[in-house]
Amino acid sequence: MSKHLLRRTKCYLAGNIENSNAPNYWRDVVKNELKDTGIVFFDPLKKPFLDSVNEDKEHIARLIKLRAEGGYKDLAKIMRKIRVEDLSLVDRSDFLIASISARTASWGTAEEVFWANRMKKPIFLVVAEGRKACPFWIFGTLPDDQIYDNLEDVVADIKKLDAGEKSMDLSRWKIFREEYR
Repeated sequence: MSKHLLRRTKCYLAGNIENSNAPNYWRDVVKNELKDTGIVFFDPLKKPFLDSVNEDKEHIARLIKLRAEGGYKDLAKIMRKIRVEDLSLVDRSDFLIASISARTASWGTAEEVFWANRMKKPIFLVVAEGRKACPFWIFGTLPDDQIYDNLEDVVADIKKLDAGEKSMDLSRWKIFREEYR
């Protein structure tokens, strides 16, 4: 089979930003480990839109301050723009890699995962505490083979898919031939 079946496909990296000490760490690991595949990564911390606000530490601190001081109208305005941009990136992606914690609610990540699932996009969901801690609702939502114990297994599976060593579930993978990407 041909190599680099995923070249120029688009992958959205969904995961907790608000309650994470290092929201970029796992995203950077994925991008580095999969750089040879030619996959284009949509990272919500480094959005590709011309007028985006990147969600860096200073920006998150500003949002926390607005909420603490009751600046709800300004907070809502900022978050509506972020939500629209992030869901637009999910729309434009071919698949998702999502990282969640079973112990910490991440409302944006949940919406992104369910949004992608409604479109039947492949989702590689890593549960920080392992599959055994995965919320019941997710088992009723995603195919169980899309739920992972760790990021290393996700990276390994994506490399196998890219190399043609693992077959794609074509009921979920709807990628264009390379000349159309």
